[in-house]
Formats: sequence, C-alpha cells, structure tokens
Amino acid sequence: MTELAPGALLTRLRFRQLRLVEVLERTRNLRRAASEMNMTQPAATKILKDLEDTLGTRLFDRTSRGMAPTEIGAHVVEYARRTLSEGERFSDALSNLRRGGYGALAVGAIMAIASDLLPRAIAELKRRRPLMMVRVLASTSDELVAALDRGELDLAIGRVPEPRDRARFDLEPLAREELWVFAAASHPYAASEHLDLAEVAAMPCVLQPAPSPMRLIIEAALAAEGHGPPENVVETTSIFATLSLVRHAGMISVLPSTIVAQAVESGDFARLPVTIGNDLAPYGILTRKDTEPTPNAAEFISIVRALAPPPFSCSET
Repeated sequence: MTELAPGALLTRLRFRQLRLVEVLERTRNLRRAASEMNMTQPAATKILKDLEDTLGTRLFDRTSRGMAPTEIGAHVVEYARRTLSEGERFSDALSNLRRGGYGALAVGAIMAIASDLLPRAIAELKRRRPLMMVRVLASTSDELVAALDRGELDLAIGRVPEPRDRARFDLEPLAREELWVFAAASHPYAASEHLDLAEVAAMPCVLQPAPSPMRLIIEAALAAEGHGPPENVVETTSIFATLSLVRHAGMISVLPSTIVAQAVESGDFARLPVTIGNDLAPYGILTRKDTEPTPNAAEFISIVRALAPPPFSCSET
C-alpha cells in the first residue's frame, strides 16, 4: 500500500474509528467493544479493518488474554485518546457557548492547593464568568501530568514529577510545600518527643500512591537510613479519605502543612516529631509546551498568579 502523506492521512481518519480503537484497547474484546459502541461485531470488525488498511499496518494481535495492541497500535490508541478527549471538551464548550456561557475549562491540582488556592481561584473565575463550565481533577502530580499529556486538562497546578517531563511541559513555579508527619491526637505516638522515621513507617499509614513525588521522598528518606518502603499502607489521593483514616482508623500520614496545620493547632491532630526530607520541588502552573493556553486557561492562570503566595527567592529553589 502506498504510504499516505500526513495531511492526507488525517483526512481519512474518522472519530468512530478512533473511538473503536480506544474501546478495544480497554475491553481487549471485539464483541464487548462493539456492544459498548452499540453496533454489531461484524460492523466493528469492518471499521477496524478499514482503519488498518488506511494506516497500512495491523493494530491489534489476538492473544490468550484477548486483543492486544501492537507497538504501532499502542501509538494509535494514545492519539485516539487525546483526540477524543479534545473532541468531548470541544463539544461541551460549544454547548455551553450556545447557552450564552463562556466555554469550558479543565484544570488539575495537587492536594496542597486543592483546599485553599484552587477554590479561591475558581470562585474568582466564576464571579467573572458565571456560566463557564469548570472541571476539576484533584490528584498527584504524576497523574496530572499524564492527564495533561492526554489533552484531558487545559492546565494543572502541580510539579514535574520526572526530569524527562520537562521537555514536554512548562512549569511556572508558585511555592514550596513543607511536609508534616501527623496522627490523631489520641494516637500512641502523639505525645512522643522523638521518633525515627522507621518507627513511624512500621505503623499503619495512609499515603499517596507511588510514583507520586511525595511518596518517592518518603521512600527515599527510609532508604537513606537503610530501611525498605512502608508495608502496612493504604494508598489514596483523596484528602478526605486520608484525614478520615488518620482520625478514625489510627493511621499515620504525611501531607503538606497547609492542609493539616489548622487541625493540628485546634488539637484534632498532632504533628509527630519526625524529620523527613522536605526536598519536594516547587509546585506551579503546568502547561503543555506545544499548546497555547486557551483564553479561559489564560484568564485562570492570571487569577492563580494574583492569589498565589509571594514568590520564593531564587536561593530557595
């Protein structure tokens, strides 16, 4: 088959083809994929064959575990996810605009700002643009970067988790986080004057999942003292779940001071006397290098800049 030029190739692709590729990768079964797309299996088979003929290569192999994408197929799946995500956001924004709104904004944020800076910024944005549809993903930096890369977010407030990610994302630093180890005021360790990190790690803990930057710092601190990672762990990215497990299940956790300082001051929680490396990179506004911020994203960025804490000095970076 003659290889198509990039422009000609794009004109041959159809959203239904991309949707089938995305569903088939998730279900690994052509029959289930066809059912999810409300079509017959022969129709799904034809759509897949037409796409493979257009691209000139096989996209899926049949294995003992179902349909698995080939190396090229995996690349097509990632493109399909980004394209479908952009299409859904375009459709939502268009519907909003038709109703007299201001389009849509999808923003992600780490826990440190999800309970303070983020709601204040969104409140100001909604004051200016009350009909704008805003979607929020609160998660760890690694998950935010992945969602940003897939085109599911317009911007994120977090940190670049891996040095290699700096080639794909711009980071405008905003502030640093101080990590506190804490427990419920009734916890046996709450009145301790000194604790080793290994003692804490041996207790039931609720932590962010790996490979979040915060979790990696905790494990690196343990490794520096010759200890392995904590074993009795509940993993979650939810602030509510973390605080509830600390309060009601007797667990220990590590979170930015901005989240727990008020509860510690009120006596609900106790900050434990544990030294942990607070070498988290600064968090800030994350955007894709290859994408100009939309007007809505640019306005939200300006609001975040105005509400963020005073910039830290260069010596702190």
